[in-house]
Amino acid sequence: MADIEWKPLPAGLWTPPAVFADVGNLVLQVFTDDGVPTWEISRKAGNRDEWRTVAKGTGDTFEAAKAAALFEAGAASRMR
Repeated sequence: MADIEWKPLPAGLWTPPAVFADVGNLVLQVFTDDGVPTWEISRKAGNRDEWRTVAKGTGDTFEAAKAAALFEAGAASRMR
């Protein structure tokens, strides 16, 4: 997972900094929520265009939240 390309999330919907990355069948999002670095991992739910949150949390810093999202994505993909 070292070759992850983080892309910016639309500024109109998220307060910067806000990024996302596609990791296999997961989407990782890292953003600030009321000033708190927050991460969320979603997986496509069935055949529809619906996404299900499989894990989420916060970090002390934005970089820590990105690292936590990557770590948890690895755990989520192994549990599948």
